Amino acid sequence: MTEPYFTVVTPSWNQGVFLGKCLASVAAQEEPDVEHLVFDNCSTDESASVAARFPGVTFVSESDSGQSNAVNKGFLAARGEIVCWLNSDDEYPPGTFAKLRKAFSDPRVQVVFGHARQIGYDGGGEAFLEARFERRENLVRWWTSDARLHQPAVFFRRSLRERTGLLDETLHFAMDYEYWWRMSAIERFVHIPEVLAIQHRQPDSKTIRAWASVYRERERIFSPFYDLIDRGNRKQLLAEKKRAMVQNYLQLAWSCEPGSAALRDHLAAAWREDWRALIRPSSLGLLRRWYKRP
Repeated sequence: MTEPYFTVVTPSWNQGVFLGKCLASVAAQEEPDVEHLVFDNCSTDESASVAARFPGVTFVSESDSGQSNAVNKGFLAARGEIVCWLNSDDEYPPGTFAKLRKAFSDPRVQVVFGHARQIGYDGGGEAFLEARFERRENLVRWWTSDARLHQPAVFFRRSLRERTGLLDETLHFAMDYEYWWRMSAIERFVHIPEVLAIQHRQPDSKTIRAWASVYRERERIFSPFYDLIDRGNRKQLLAEKKRAMVQNYLQLAWSCEPGSAALRDHLAAAWREDWRALIRPSSLGLLRRWYKRP
């Protein structure tokens, strides 16, 4: 049996309505040496029948303890030289693997990352998601956009995965950033200035529904490393974080439907972070913008 050069790992659970696009985007790469492993948590929808339409896909249906556990199963089973993790509601644009093959032809390159495009399943507009990763310590300042790594647009050698280890299965929302933190301690991330993945906004997405949980896990992951960036002034750093989080929660509120529970939750979270920051000009501008929306 020919050894694959690429291994795509896809965790899935009752995502049959989205899974077809994901699998088709990998098949459309037209690369002969790709294995696509789907680890499915015993879905009760059409996922199995969707996967059956793609003969190159290995569909494993068995119980897992969450997304991180499913991805880890794929990491351990992967045979390809280059490994990537593609969620069932995301996809790759045409030609992605050809670009990766060229980038990884240099044996010194161990991990690459690129931009992503975001598209709404509800017919909403597209958004360009810039990738940026200049300094590892920027991950510690997680409340800013100093580091932007889009999970499906990060690709790495299997040997680097083995040196890095597996995802932390106690994490359910920010396990990717914790993984990049460990991986970047070993190797330099190489930027490809191209769109390498497409992320879909869909209402049942775990991160769309629970951004507050994403923030809590990032705090848990990176707070032990605040000494790397606070320059001896922890109070100033935490004040900076509070101001930034007010803006982050107001931006999330802006994306919510008027009168929704999510809107109320995000505004309450902004208030809890620092009510004084709500009267700053930048915050007032966001609030006025929300109330004037059509």
